[in-house]
Amino acid sequence: MLAIDPYMADVLNEVRVVEFSTITKGGDLNTRPMSSVWSSETGQIMLTVPIAYPQKAYNVRRDGRVALFYSDFTGSGLAGNQTVLVQGTASAPTRIAAPQDIPEFWREVHRRYPDATDWYGSEAFRNTMDWYLWRLRIIVTPERVHLADAVDAGGAWEPCLPGASTMPTRIVDALERYPTAVLCSRDERGFPFATRATVMQDGAGPLQVQPLQPFCGLPGQANLLWHRHNGCGGEMRTLLVTGNLAQHGREWTFVPERMPGEFGSVRDEKSWFRDASARAHRYLERRGLQPPEIDWTVFAAP
Repeated sequence: MLAIDPYMADVLNEVRVVEFSTITKGGDLNTRPMSSVWSSETGQIMLTVPIAYPQKAYNVRRDGRVALFYSDFTGSGLAGNQTVLVQGTASAPTRIAAPQDIPEFWREVHRRYPDATDWYGSEAFRNTMDWYLWRLRIIVTPERVHLADAVDAGGAWEPCLPGASTMPTRIVDALERYPTAVLCSRDERGFPFATRATVMQDGAGPLQVQPLQPFCGLPGQANLLWHRHNGCGGEMRTLLVTGNLAQHGREWTFVPERMPGEFGSVRDEKSWFRDASARAHRYLERRGLQPPEIDWTVFAAP
């Protein structure tokens, strides 16, 4: 078990949203903001994904090399602390976990977001969002930890950008909205390695990327993630762009290629809920599985 000192334990316990990087089937990187729960008993970190969106679990089953970057301290009470990058090997069991199967995960969610407990247990949630609680676990065994000085994260909430905006428009908006982005590429061992970086653009050329923390990533396939959240388990906005990272002496450039995981056909929240529910039920049907029963008392007030 990798030794985790009290400082790192605080970060792993209290950071609300981590940047989780996996390796895709095509060898690209995929970095997404997610919730994670660290166990001091096992020394492992648990994340979960709804079966409606299982891609990160699929990525882990093909290639277990992952990274978790604790760089956004919004809502944690740890503003100004050093960031923590955890590299390790992950597994993703195929068994679907209902809330009662992973009480430690939901217990931490409730501790961090106490106002969410009533919503999870409400009749409206039960009638429309049961699919959201059918989860696949991702278990990470930490192998290496990297500390770095904190830099600015988060971003401005207003004005809102239309959801159907093109990639160039969204990138320009991100450059104005966010002080930094999460840059991730692979290190010499093939593991994802993430850092915070400033990003600029001069005209129509490549993006100029300047890591603000020690960076062991290599040129090649990489991604940039901009995201912000309110620290309360509610509002979150993200932009993930994959592309090619190049190094020119001490300078880095990034050529954007695409925005993975954008659902252009889903235009509003209700449509997204319906689409996600349909995806979850297709996942079950293709495997001949019944919808898992949910013990709603997990969400009862203590």
